[in-house]
Amino acid sequence: MRALIATAGSDGDIRPFFALAKGLAARGHDVRFAAADHYAPGAARYGIPFEAVGPPWDAAVLETTFRKILSHSSPLEHIKIVMDSIAEPERLALPRLMELAAESDVVIYPPILVAAAAAARAKKVRHVSVQLAPVHAARGYSPTGANLGPFLNGLMWKAAAAAIRRASDEQLNAIVREAGLPPWRDVLLAAASSTWLDLIAVSPEVIDLDPAWPAASRITGYFFLDEPDFDDAELESFIAGGAPPVIVGFGSMMGFDARAVTETVIEAVRTLDRNVIVLSGWAGLGGAAPLPHVRVVKFVPHSWLFPKAACVVHHGGAGTTAACLRAGVPQSIVWHLGDQPAWGKRMEKHGVAPPSLHYKKLTSKALRSRVDRMLSDAAMQTAAKRLGARISREDGVAVATAMIEDALTKPASA
Repeated sequence: MRALIATAGSDGDIRPFFALAKGLAARGHDVRFAAADHYAPGAARYGIPFEAVGPPWDAAVLETTFRKILSHSSPLEHIKIVMDSIAEPERLALPRLMELAAESDVVIYPPILVAAAAAARAKKVRHVSVQLAPVHAARGYSPTGANLGPFLNGLMWKAAAAAIRRASDEQLNAIVREAGLPPWRDVLLAAASSTWLDLIAVSPEVIDLDPAWPAASRITGYFFLDEPDFDDAELESFIAGGAPPVIVGFGSMMGFDARAVTETVIEAVRTLDRNVIVLSGWAGLGGAAPLPHVRVVKFVPHSWLFPKAACVVHHGGAGTTAACLRAGVPQSIVWHLGDQPAWGKRMEKHGVAPPSLHYKKLTSKALRSRVDRMLSDAAMQTAAKRLGARISREDGVAVATAMIEDALTKPASA
């Protein structure tokens, strides 16, 4: 099988697709990975043939985009800002994606990369949509992650779809038309709904296959990308020097005052009787004066660090949430945008997290109270361990690979 994995996004969005690429390659398939050029080193590290094509999501782009997003409270404005940043780069990427699709047996992509979905459909190539967070309307919960009952859930999903349509259809349909296709209604949702195979890369322990979802939708489990060769003797020694540490980090989130947030974190843990590790992330946390029991580090694989932790405070990205779940540790979500508040609701529902908090409401007192609860709540710790043990037994990449191989017997469809 000649598989094209075309994707876009931040590191947390890309890494699951690297994991899937490795899984497909291990089964003997010919895999090509298409993404912005700054992901070429990662592809080389994992031995995956790489094509530099797609919208850039480097630190400079994210800084500009997130600053604009965080200056607005309206989710509709957030969508418009993201569309403004990706629509034209996707249109420019379309010709090369059309060529790559024509040379492939299957195209695998996330909903945000509409150009890949359009290229596959235009070339009548089998295509697989992959969602790292479910975007389909569901009966069992609302877009916020809370279950308001079937009627209100349905109303909220309809309102969300209408807002996304108004904010994005016009720009994204320019890509669809350029591929030689008639315009789509609800373009992002259409891209997320391959009628051939639609994979939801989330643990079945965390979400259920909703009866309202399309017939081609399947839940696979998470796509974890481990880093078994990682080593940091100094950090290992720091961790071993006390009780399991508290981890704080906000991943690729940018556009906020990193120094002020660092000072809030430092003040919150100043009198904590255990070590703290601050992940600097793309925003560059760590400008405040350090404490003896606090270490600021850059990149550390979650698969290496989180199992050594007592608890984790993070932004609620799908990948970070998944890593905490597998590690079996309580987590506290300080959300910024997108699907992050929904993950906060889900984690609270599963009993592995205190109530989530919007980043603008982050204070040293609010942070310390959540850390103290995670360190003292035996029921939360037990729930996290039990859920982590079950998720650790899953292999989402293997499940997805088998589903893709099995679906190859089906004809391509639009």
